[in-house]
Amino acid sequence: MGASLLLLQGCFTSAFYHPDQDQIETPADYHLRFEEVFFNSKDGTRLYGWFVPAIGSPVGTVIHFHGSYGNQTYSFKQVHWLPAKGFNVFTFDYRGYGQSDGKPSKRGVYEDSVAAIEYILKKPRADHNNVFVFGQSLGGANAIAAVAKKDFPQIRAIAVEGTFYSYRAQAQDMMMASTREKIGNVPYLSLHIWPISFLTVTNSYSPMEYIHQVSPIPVMLIHCLRDSIVSYQHSERLYEAAKEPKQLWLINDCGHVEVFTEAQSDSGYRQKLVQFFMDYRKEAH
Repeated sequence: MGASLLLLQGCFTSAFYHPDQDQIETPADYHLRFEEVFFNSKDGTRLYGWFVPAIGSPVGTVIHFHGSYGNQTYSFKQVHWLPAKGFNVFTFDYRGYGQSDGKPSKRGVYEDSVAAIEYILKKPRADHNNVFVFGQSLGGANAIAAVAKKDFPQIRAIAVEGTFYSYRAQAQDMMMASTREKIGNVPYLSLHIWPISFLTVTNSYSPMEYIHQVSPIPVMLIHCLRDSIVSYQHSERLYEAAKEPKQLWLINDCGHVEVFTEAQSDSGYRQKLVQFFMDYRKEAH
């Protein structure tokens, strides 16, 4: 029984990570200059990232935490527009993703997330008084835990999109969806799934454990109402658990982490994110 539970735990934990090493695109595809960087996580794992300088005088630096699929070359399309708005952008891959070494785990990607923030806070040419965090899906969970568990007063604001409330709650949703897809609706299905998820998925490093500790750093929770991967109710629960200053931004007519894609480029959503960061920017004296 114990061995079976350990096997199931490993299966469900791995369901949160879908890394690969393919290179889809780079900032050069958007005619942007960029610096390739290597830095180490706490345990010495070598990580890879890009530092993309702002176009013109920088107003701050955005650290982007990508989601569970692919690597940073898949998700740069989500943030390629920020340098034109005056932000340096730092993207990176967690262990096991892209050119980063190692194998992903909850503790590992948490340590990688902390290391990414620490790297930027020491990097020349980055405005260390105006660092902003933008995390999407799994990246939002990583960002919340990293910001809350460490003391980073230089971070001015954090925005997360399409992020789950807890690993266990998201695992329950995934199990429910998978079961219904395979065998249809089952009476009292949640009563069957809850004990399985409780025994096989831990809530360590879950956003629900740390969201209240993000304060006094302002947080904006963004979610699409038609998100079929992570239900918008997760952001509602995170908003309830968060302390002020906080914002909840629910959006119609889009799916999972689609708010800042090219399809939505004329919607004004990008400018709203920029304004959120600018509202909390620290002016130079």
